[in-house]
Amino acid sequence: MSELAQRLAAAPPAKLQNAHNVLIYDIERVPGRAIHKHRGLTIEGDFWDLNSWKHTLGYRLPADSVIEWPRTICAAWRWYGKPKVHFAAEWQAGGHEGMLRKLWDAHNKAQITIGHNIKGFDERKLLSDWLLYGMPRPAPSKPFDTLTEARKLGFESNTLASLTDRLGIETKTDKYDVVTARAACAGDRAAQKKLRLYNEGDIDASTALYDRLRHYSSSHPHSMVGTANDRPTCHACWGDNLERTGTKLATLLTYVLYRCRDCGANVQGAWHARVAVTRGAR
Repeated sequence: MSELAQRLAAAPPAKLQNAHNVLIYDIERVPGRAIHKHRGLTIEGDFWDLNSWKHTLGYRLPADSVIEWPRTICAAWRWYGKPKVHFAAEWQAGGHEGMLRKLWDAHNKAQITIGHNIKGFDERKLLSDWLLYGMPRPAPSKPFDTLTEARKLGFESNTLASLTDRLGIETKTDKYDVVTARAACAGDRAAQKKLRLYNEGDIDASTALYDRLRHYSSSHPHSMVGTANDRPTCHACWGDNLERTGTKLATLLTYVLYRCRDCGANVQGAWHARVAVTRGAR
């Protein structure tokens, strides 16, 4: 192992430098309720989506059987590099709409969003929530989904709790419980406190996982501070402590390759040289 590799292995993960409007967030939801008649029986219960009962019914739950749709009930978020975790819930002043407007304001300001499964779940659910209240779509931001990035690696389980536990970093504080979530919505102060701690704990876990995964990703977005003419910078931690290590070979081109001395990421330069004027024929 090289001296650089030994130093990086012994050091804590490099923090994102000059972080600006980088938002880590997580939402919590409750399932909906439905009553449906099937083969002479009346079935009533919770559902997360209209396929939830498909293993029992053999078909999707009809929308007209829904008596209460699943909904977002609270959310926590933090601006990267800031200690404060913000929290909003439907049982606070402003109600459900007020909570979603606070989330909209944060998302609208963000240039990069971070979270576990935000591309496949959180962001999509929030877009429909905002639309229901007539809010415009927030300003575009670049998501960095830690679930998507983890799936590119070889872990057998990619849940937030499993990943943080195996990586030896700050992990989730509790498990989600529907009974607790519904009690919180009904005004139970103890349940509200418990759900808030769980939601905020996800922010700590997501932040720690983000710091561990960044330097393994080739798609982490660059900083919005400065320009490409200032200096070569690391895409993963945004520092400029780069060491030229050689070249990266594409099919017909070679690119300058750097290693970040701070976080260990491989960084590909934009300038390239052509190594061939021919290619294999099909």
